[in-house]
Amino acid sequence: LCVSKLKSAERSKEREKTQTRKNATTNIMMSFSSATACCCSSSSAHSYATASSSSKNRGGTNKTSTSLRQKSRSVMRAVKVAADAETAENTTTTTNTSAAPEAASSASASVSSAAAATTEKPEPELKSDMGVDYAPFRDLLKSGEWEKADDEHRRLMCVLAGEDAEDREWVYFTEVKNMPVTDLKTIDALWSHFSGGRYGFAIQRKLWVAQKRNWAKFFKKIDWTTGENGDYRKFPNEFLWRADAAPGHMPLTNALRGTQLFEALMEHPAFAPPKTAAEIQAEELAKVQDQVTGAVSRAQGEFGDLMRKGLKGLKKPDWMS
Repeated sequence: LCVSKLKSAERSKEREKTQTRKNATTNIMMSFSSATACCCSSSSAHSYATASSSSKNRGGTNKTSTSLRQKSRSVMRAVKVAADAETAENTTTTTNTSAAPEAASSASASVSSAAAATTEKPEPELKSDMGVDYAPFRDLLKSGEWEKADDEHRRLMCVLAGEDAEDREWVYFTEVKNMPVTDLKTIDALWSHFSGGRYGFAIQRKLWVAQKRNWAKFFKKIDWTTGENGDYRKFPNEFLWRADAAPGHMPLTNALRGTQLFEALMEHPAFAPPKTAAEIQAEELAKVQDQVTGAVSRAQGEFGDLMRKGLKGLKKPDWMS
């Protein structure tokens, strides 16, 4: 609507200016025609007077010529002024015409920005394959109670890991593979939505991969460590429970006992891309190699024990008696 009104106003202004130019041009041409007629009449009279008596009227003829030249100059000045005025109007019209699309674009952009500002993304659905209620967790995130939300997150992770994890109140890395993809995606989507994409497992994995999976660099990137020695922040007081902490700062995952749990989460199918056939084959080959290496080590150990004992303690066969 704003753009249409703007364009209509510009067209009205252009029509008014065009009509003004036409009127000015008509007046100038009428003046020029009158002056020309006057000049022609005066010139004829002058010729007739000169033919009848050149000596008598010489002084009058000079006066008439001077008057004609003055009128001609006046007409030329009027024409020049009118031409300059028309040029100026044309320049103004051109400027206004070129500025109109820019103004319209600006108005359209303002309307689009306002519409985008008033349009919010819908909240993630609270999906769960285990029947877990994520409403309390969502409400804590919505109200900006980050520390309490992280505590609830940790409890939910134990619920997804199973009864043993709930009893001990922490998750073992081998239990991560049993967590449903749907539930982990729901938890991550809630973190991401209420932090504006700042927190969650997905952003943590992205930063971890960007740091070449180097844990020390990754922990520094998400501001879990301080100082040149990379000392871990003390839980919970030294962590930053606010919306403007470093990207990936939440949720917290205990890495004091090692990074196996964190790595298992980062490589979970909910966040990691599907493995290719070559990657799966390489993993299977690595497992076979580990089994072969273990078998060889055990055989070497048994053979070494046998060599150390020697033949002592062996009974003589019956046929040698």
